[in-house]
Amino acid sequence: MGELVGLVGFSIVCTVTPGPNNVLLWASGAAFGFLRTIPHVLGTAFGVGFLAVAVAAGVGVLVETVPGLAVAMRLVGSAYLLYLAYRIATSGALHEGSAARPLTVLQAAAFQVSNPKVWIFALSAITTFRPPELPVAVGSLVVIATMMIVAVPTSAVWAAGGGVLARFVADERRRTVVSWILGALVALTVVSVWV
Repeated sequence: MGELVGLVGFSIVCTVTPGPNNVLLWASGAAFGFLRTIPHVLGTAFGVGFLAVAVAAGVGVLVETVPGLAVAMRLVGSAYLLYLAYRIATSGALHEGSAARPLTVLQAAAFQVSNPKVWIFALSAITTFRPPELPVAVGSLVVIATMMIVAVPTSAVWAAGGGVLARFVADERRRTVVSWILGALVALTVVSVWV
């Protein structure tokens, strides 16, 4: 029981603190509203679960032992974040009638593979909080389910925060400025990939 309580606390801290996921969720909430960002929220949770399954199955060890693989994942993740930052800044997503779209469940889940913060979260959670009294597979499933469950409300908080921000951005000039600021914030998260 102590491991579960610790895991919930650890999961909250890992998923609610600023990072690439949360800045993207905030930007999406501001650009598209909370309801249209729900697939992104769910995709984040599914991606976290998928990565935790991969770590429990041993892929995490491979990523840790093959430095070139980790660097390649960072490069891909950084490039994708910069692409999303550009899209947010220039697409006019905060403008009515914009053709831009929020991330789908699959796109948000796939993004987790290139997000180092989620890899660290998955590695730490599986290795530290798997209940020793349970069989490895069952203990891993408990950890994975907990991580995914916690990721939904913490991701939703960021998406809702973006939605609230959008309500205060009424005129076109302000929407343009906010789009550029959100794009810049997403671009800045690339720093966290390399630190």
